[in-house]
Amino acid sequence: MNKPHLLVILKEEEDYCAKCCKTQQVIERMLNEIPGLKEEVKIDYENITSNENAEKFSGMTPPILMLNNTLFSEGHVPIIKKLSRELLNLIR
Repeated sequence: MNKPHLLVILKEEEDYCAKCCKTQQVIERMLNEIPGLKEEVKIDYENITSNENAEKFSGMTPPILMLNNTLFSEGHVPIIKKLSRELLNLIR
């Protein structure tokens, strides 16, 4: 069975986005609080300014969360309960 894939697109520059920073903290906290989740989900953090992402996500506002290539949230810090519920549903 394939692991659910969470792609987190952040703005990582000198003017580091506060929402992006908070999103990363929220995801790390979720992984620490839910036993076994870290092993069950593939999580990648990418910068929106990379050539590939700038094109693919142009017009979108980071932080962008893509869950199995489907938009989960854009432009705001994700709700931890909603995200963890979605991930747990995909694992089961």
